[in-house]
Parts: sequence; C-alpha cells; structure tokens
Amino acid sequence: MSISVFTILRQCENCGNMFEAQKRTTRYCTTRCNSQNYKLKKRLEVKKEIETNSNQTLKAKPKVNFVNLELIKEKEFLTVRDVALLFGCSKDTVYRMIKSNEIQARNLNLKLTRIRRKDIEQLFEKPNIEKIEVLEIENCYVMDEIIEKYKISRNTIYNYGKKHNIGKIREKGNTYYSKKDVDNLFNI
Repeated sequence: MSISVFTILRQCENCGNMFEAQKRTTRYCTTRCNSQNYKLKKRLEVKKEIETNSNQTLKAKPKVNFVNLELIKEKEFLTVRDVALLFGCSKDTVYRMIKSNEIQARNLNLKLTRIRRKDIEQLFEKPNIEKIEVLEIENCYVMDEIIEKYKISRNTIYNYGKKHNIGKIREKGNTYYSKKDVDNLFNI
C-alpha cells in the first residue's frame, strides 16, 4: 500500500495569493494572514453585538417616569421637582432662584422644601414700580454729620450703607447720604 501525498493549490482568503495547502481545511497562506482575519472577525462580532444592544435599548421603556402635569397644577404646595417640571428647568435652577429670593420657599425638614403656588404665580405678574425718590443735597447728610450725630465710625456707615441700600449721591467729591434712610436705620 502506497500513501500518496498530494498538495492542493488554493487561494488565500485574506490576501488573495495562491499557495499550496497541505490540508483540505487550510484557508490562509501564512499565520499572519490567519491572525489578521481572526482579528477582523472578532471586530465584526463586537460591532454586531453593539448594534443589537442599541436596537434593544431603543425598544426599552424610558427611565423617566411620566408625571401628570394636571396633578401638579392642582397642588397648593409644590416640591422643588414639581416647580422644575413646571418651569422646564433643572432642580439646581430652582434652588438658585430660592437662594436669590426670586421664589419664596420654606424648608420644613431636610430635603423637604415646599413652595406656594401663589409665590410662583407672582413671578409672572407685573411688579409694582414705585416712584424713585430723587435725592437732593438739602435732604442729605455728609459723612461727618452722621458720625457726629450718631457717634459711629466711617466703616460702620460704609458697611450699613451697602447692607441696607441707603440712598446716596456723589457731588463735587463729597458723598451725601439720605437723611430719611439714615434716620430710619440708626433711630432705634
């Protein structure tokens, strides 16, 4: 019995070169072509897996719960989350508005802040514009007069002036403070 060894002439599936295959199952000319094709297959598998996962996530339910705005509109006292939904903004924006006193809110307990519906509605009403009183020098004190009358320091006047919005005007290098505001502040 004689065993004949024959070779098969094949074309490499990776590079397309012709080669002599020792077995019928050999598909690549070198180990380099084999590893390149293996890596390509793995990349395509990962890509296909990602595509199927993304299709499944599109079919999944949204994570955000649907909130009925009609229920929120009926409440007298709202949470920060409710106000954020009504305004279409983030909770951080609502907290910023509370901190800057644009919205009146009450903190009942830790993480239990409530806002009255009336306070929110007042944001959108026209504000009452008060007449701005024009200061005249005759109705004002000079710094030295305030110091002498109320026995306080210059720094106190500066600080209280900023803190309590005391009306003042500057003219010819002098600062004049409203008599009405100063008297109301320091007459205790």
